[in-house]
Amino acid sequence: MAGQDPIFIDQFGTTSTQNQTSPGPWWKDGWQGKMQLWKAFWVCFVFGHGIVIGLGLGLMMVAMVLGFAVDAGSLDAGFTGLATGGTVLVSVYLTFVVWAVVTVWRAADNCVDKGWGLMARLAMVSYGICLILPFAASLFGRMG
Repeated sequence: MAGQDPIFIDQFGTTSTQNQTSPGPWWKDGWQGKMQLWKAFWVCFVFGHGIVIGLGLGLMMVAMVLGFAVDAGSLDAGFTGLATGGTVLVSVYLTFVVWAVVTVWRAADNCVDKGWGLMARLAMVSYGICLILPFAASLFGRMG
């Protein structure tokens, strides 16, 4: 029996595992590539950016107002609150970006027309380059 693979008997006709629904949460299904491409791109990636950035900017404003409430006579307290809110926004945004890009990349095979999957992956590569270039430019600008 050495060298033989186990035999899989498909009792329920579920040979395709990509379009099966799972009882897991939507964010986990997205990370594992179990989401349809249109939903991963439009709902999670596009509208998700609006939600994260909108809530983050609101958090920054609330943090700035709280900073002014702590010390009304000082601009430094407001700027400290604004910087704290900005730091939280950047950390949440970067976490979201990694999840959203991986979700779209893995869902690229979950569509009828494979051209859309290729376009989605090209969009994710372009998006990643657009995010990395400003950091690389500032890094190399400081070195030179």
